[in-house]
Amino acid sequence: MVGSVTQWDEIFKRDGRIFLDPAPIVVEFAERLKAGGYNRVLDIGCGSGRHVVHMAQANMEIYGLDNSPAALRLAGEWLAEQAQAARLIQADARQPLPFRNHVFDALISTQVIHHACLATVQATAGEIARVVRPGGVILVSVPLGKDPVGESIEIESRTFVPLSGSEKGLLHHIFLPEELPGLFAPFETIDVSVRGEVVIVYQGVKR
Repeated sequence: MVGSVTQWDEIFKRDGRIFLDPAPIVVEFAERLKAGGYNRVLDIGCGSGRHVVHMAQANMEIYGLDNSPAALRLAGEWLAEQAQAARLIQADARQPLPFRNHVFDALISTQVIHHACLATVQATAGEIARVVRPGGVILVSVPLGKDPVGESIEIESRTFVPLSGSEKGLLHHIFLPEELPGLFAPFETIDVSVRGEVVIVYQGVKR
């Protein structure tokens, strides 16, 4: 997850495994990865590990990246309980990713990269393109273009800072569906869909 390390640690220490089940769209994506022979996968903002565990159980070579030590500890414990293995890396997705060019067959990131100003999100999208190989595929979800729930401050166009709640003080950039193909310009768009009227899911293949 992207945000203050201390703040995310507090959230994970308090709430533990925040999500227990993999998102259905990620389950569908994982099935397509297996069928297509995509094996080495990076999860940016893996949190406590729901998608890392799911893909490890599918016998993929899965890497989980998060900036929260508490989240990674939870993910490691979950993997051990399931007798699964994955590579867990502490790093901040707002910074250059600690991987070589074109090293991953696929990448997922669910409700993570929007925790920044637009310029930083654009830089992260560039890093995603850098580490995914040509022909590789991505699935990235971000919030739909609506104001966040609760009181907040808009610090730039559609970038909000909540004034209360567990994510108080964390930036949230809100997208429109038509923006995502441009954000991921190095990818050929497979699909852009709205899920539940609050989430946009982008899927693409690297040119």
